[in-house]
Amino acid sequence: MADTSLTGAFDTGRLSKVADAPVTVTVSRTPLPGCEHEFEAWTDRAVAVLADFPGSLGVGMLRPGEAGGEWHLVFRFVDGLALRNWDRSPQRAVLLAEVDRIATDMKVQRTVGVDNWFDLPERATPRARLANRVLLDALWVYPLSLGLALVVSPLLSGMVLWLRVLVSGLVAAFLSQVAVRPVRSRLTRRRRFG
Repeated sequence: MADTSLTGAFDTGRLSKVADAPVTVTVSRTPLPGCEHEFEAWTDRAVAVLADFPGSLGVGMLRPGEAGGEWHLVFRFVDGLALRNWDRSPQRAVLLAEVDRIATDMKVQRTVGVDNWFDLPERATPRARLANRVLLDALWVYPLSLGLALVVSPLLSGMVLWLRVLVSGLVAAFLSQVAVRPVRSRLTRRRRFG
C-alpha cells in the first residue's frame, strides 16, 4: 500500500501521479504590523478566487485567536492535477504578489485523502443528557464534600462564616484540580479508548 500523505514542501508536479483523491492545503501567514486590515481584505479576495477556481471543493479562512497571530487559509481540490493547475495559475501569482508585501512567515501543508476530516460529525459520540452529567458530577463531588465537612470544617469553626466558606471553597477547588480531575480524566480516557 503506497503512502499518500503529502505534507510540507512538495513538488506539485508529482501530485497528478499519486493524488487521485482530494487534496487539502493549509497555508499559514502572519500579517505585518499595521497591515492587518489590508491583509483581511486580501483574504476575502483569496477566498473568492479559490472558491471559483476549477476543481475547488471549498475554501475557508481561520482567523487567529489573538492579534498578530497566524491566519490559516484552508482549501481543497478534487485531486492533485487541480491543485497543480492552481499552483501554476495567473490568479495565484497575482494573489502571491499582493500578499508578499503585507504578510510574512508562509507555511504550507498539503494532505491527500483526508475524507474523514469532513465526515466525522455523524461518527461523533453523542453528549450525555444533562441529568446524567449532573448525577455523575454529584458522585465525584460528594466524597470531596464529605471529606471537607469531616476534616476541614472543624478546623475552621472559629472563623466568621464568609471566611469559612471562602477557605472551604479554595480547598475544594484545589483538591478538585490536583486529586479528582486527573483521576476522572484517566478513567474517561480509558473508557473512551480502552
